[in-house]
Amino acid sequence: MGCEQGSRCADGTLASYRDFLTLPNGACNDLVGCARSLSDGVDEMLQNQSWTWEPLDPMSRADIQLAPETCVGHLEQHGCGLVRGVLSAELCQRLQTFVDSHLEMVQNAVESENDTERRQSLLQEHFGTVRDRQHRWDLKLPLNSTVEEAVHQAVLALQPLLEGTVQAGGALVELSCLITDPGAPRQNVHVDTGGWKTACAPLLTTFIALQEISDAMGPTILFPGTHDDPYLQQWLSVLPGADRSPEQFGGGVHATCTAGSAVLMNSRLLHCGGANLQTESGGSRRRLFYMTWQKPGNTNHGSTYTMKDALVGRHRVQDFLSSPLACGDPSTEEDRIALEVLAKRKDDVQAMLEFAMCLRKEGDPGAVEWLRATGRKGHPLACMHLAEMYCLGELGLETNYVAADELRKFALGIFDHLADRSESKPSFQAFLENHAAIFRQDLLF
Repeated sequence: MGCEQGSRCADGTLASYRDFLTLPNGACNDLVGCARSLSDGVDEMLQNQSWTWEPLDPMSRADIQLAPETCVGHLEQHGCGLVRGVLSAELCQRLQTFVDSHLEMVQNAVESENDTERRQSLLQEHFGTVRDRQHRWDLKLPLNSTVEEAVHQAVLALQPLLEGTVQAGGALVELSCLITDPGAPRQNVHVDTGGWKTACAPLLTTFIALQEISDAMGPTILFPGTHDDPYLQQWLSVLPGADRSPEQFGGGVHATCTAGSAVLMNSRLLHCGGANLQTESGGSRRRLFYMTWQKPGNTNHGSTYTMKDALVGRHRVQDFLSSPLACGDPSTEEDRIALEVLAKRKDDVQAMLEFAMCLRKEGDPGAVEWLRATGRKGHPLACMHLAEMYCLGELGLETNYVAADELRKFALGIFDHLADRSESKPSFQAFLENHAAIFRQDLLF
């Protein structure tokens, strides 16, 4: 399915991209103005562009072994790929049984807990922050014998693809199972990480179906090629709260597949979970066992980083090539891991800043995205450090004195707002919303 200059609406008419730059009611005025000012430029840039969503081209394990470079090239070109037979049917069934029982056990523990604080702690311990949670869970998995066997089998099957993208030293940063039941709504179209036009590499997620997935079960909807489209990503950057539907982007490709098949996805690719229909319409529980890998020295800010705290920073691709599991990195620094765990919860701005500065010291280009995210939350020092990096052209950033000056002024504005003791001043959140345009893509890039 292709689209030129716009996408087809439900009634078949072709809508202008300008229409999709409309923000929801209540969006801050600065952001609305930013969206409108960008619309002319986006329309012009997209006048001669045509997108064609190609179906997932299934690969076999033999294909990967015989033509690894071709398969890696396919993945890099489309931002996604489908590989059949990654897990055996028997292992899929065992893992499916474990996932169902583990989910039930966790749900019972949460429901029986009367203390609100303890209940919240249990939710954070066992679940990730998946979008559209109705009948949908992102269940963190322990690395028990069954899960370890599944990761080992998957890594062996996908070794050339993993080593050709995130490398043998790529870190395991997510280990979970996405579960949807009949009645789960379709998600809005989204990406898992940003970071376009920075030197930070994307993450690579491997979703493995633990049962056959039909259209009625709400398969993942993918939009091949959108991981590497700077115009589209700039457009999305000014629509953080938009109700984005697949039809707005050409419909996408539905990742229906057999049990044991794996969908590999670049974290910058547009995608969403489909709607799992009611049982009478063919819907049934869908379980996607998944792992996400990070290229060494490229710590993205984005993604939910759904993983048990005890596993953070411990394992690499190469560790799972042997069974039993090889020992983790002996050079692991416990204090750094503790900081990473705290920062990735994204609710402690000081921890986020300290982690960003740790990454900067290590020469990790992910520091840029972490500083941006911390600055958006209103930490003035994050803006100052980022301004300095724009002046120096550090970690892959192009020297940008305009962006540096705007960030510096924003930081000073934060200090002034905090020092203002008058009762008439706007709330801090309102202040941040009124200055959200400071982080718009056309300024920072």
